[in-house]
Amino acid sequence: MSENMEPWRSLDGSEGFVCQPFIHIIFQRGPVDKVGINGTRIEDVIEVLIQRLLDHQGRELECEENAIALNHLDMAREALMLRRTRREEQGTLNTRLAHESAELVK
Repeated sequence: MSENMEPWRSLDGSEGFVCQPFIHIIFQRGPVDKVGINGTRIEDVIEVLIQRLLDHQGRELECEENAIALNHLDMAREALMLRRTRREEQGTLNTRLAHESAELVK
């Protein structure tokens, strides 16, 4: 990893890669406005999964479990959109500063 990307290293110390058999994901490291697009966002991965399950739902693989999974993936996507909105509103978007979250319903 180049020196200018060091501040954007993943919290676990990795370079933001997931490499497993048949899976290769490069996650975005650093804010796009500072480092450009250099990977995918979690939201993008969720969208791929949603589209794949929707494809199953329109065919012979349709089932209740897929519908439940789609619901949970949609909830995850909405939560991440809410996080982005709150970060924008609180001026912490594209920083490593924490933002205020409303108390989550448990």
